[in-house]
Amino acid sequence: MKKLTSILLVALMLVGIVMSAASCSAPSKPLPVVCGESGMNTDCGIATYGIDYYALGVAAGNMAADILIDGKAASTIPVGGEADPALIVNQAVADEIGFTIPQSVLDKAGSKSDTRVTRNTAAIVSSGADYTVGILQLTQHDALDQSNEGFKDQLSVRVAAANKTISFDDQNASGDESNNVTIAESFVAKNVDLIYTIATSSSQAAVTAASETDIPVIFNAVTDPVGAGLVESLTAPGKNVTGISDINPVEKQLDLIAELLGKDDVKIGFLYTAAETNSVYQVRTLGIPHCNSKGYTYVEKGISDINDLEAAITALKNAGVDAIYIPTDNVLANGCATVHTINTGK
Repeated sequence: MKKLTSILLVALMLVGIVMSAASCSAPSKPLPVVCGESGMNTDCGIATYGIDYYALGVAAGNMAADILIDGKAASTIPVGGEADPALIVNQAVADEIGFTIPQSVLDKAGSKSDTRVTRNTAAIVSSGADYTVGILQLTQHDALDQSNEGFKDQLSVRVAAANKTISFDDQNASGDESNNVTIAESFVAKNVDLIYTIATSSSQAAVTAASETDIPVIFNAVTDPVGAGLVESLTAPGKNVTGISDINPVEKQLDLIAELLGKDDVKIGFLYTAAETNSVYQVRTLGIPHCNSKGYTYVEKGISDINDLEAAITALKNAGVDAIYIPTDNVLANGCATVHTINTGK
């Protein structure tokens, strides 16, 4: 009897070990991801109402031309933005994760509009220009790069039409806050005609540096310009500052998740960078209240940097979320390909 009991115990232990190993090695099912902007959606998302950052850059270029060429005061120009982003789908990612996009979503999706402007390179000179513009970009990734390109393309066209020339002092802070300050102060020391900033912290540094001067500042890729202290209001900036907000339709994007999944009782995983005020604003001020109003449940996972991604995504999967939502977020925009790799296990 003792021998039989021992054999049974050993057998049960072996079964437990095999089942445990199988559960550890079995890949977790990829989750559908919805992102805040179209560039991120290209790398890891299945669908979104996505912001076009090149178009935002073009709008900022027109603002700069209105100030430099037409003499408008920045304080009188309302903050702009993209009012109604188109619904875009990424069938390739959906197919890869085995997700079927409902026909109702496909029927509403449109192709990305062609917003490209042909740059007038003849209007851009390295020295002796009629206007010098300092460009301060927080870091390099597709969305911010597009804001930069659209700005230079459109401003070059407007400058050429006025028979003028322009010089761009294009600087990148490489994600370093101290670099933001150094670059902004160098633009002021050079007495540039205008400062164009891309991202919230770069814009704050430039506004502070130029506050005692008459140098206008135009910002872009700022989610909450009022909350960031850049302007007094969106309609009347009140300072020698204006620009473009990249606020995306967070509520509409969250409702898209429910439509994609075909149910109202969705559980959404918010994935964002905890140190980015723009991301926190989208999640805490816009996203969570909307979830509460619609009866969606949610789980938050704020990361410090890209090294936290695997643990964060694993935690969201373990929490049983139906989908992941990523706001417009500088760190995650750079890491969207990594998000996709971790999500699919490939």
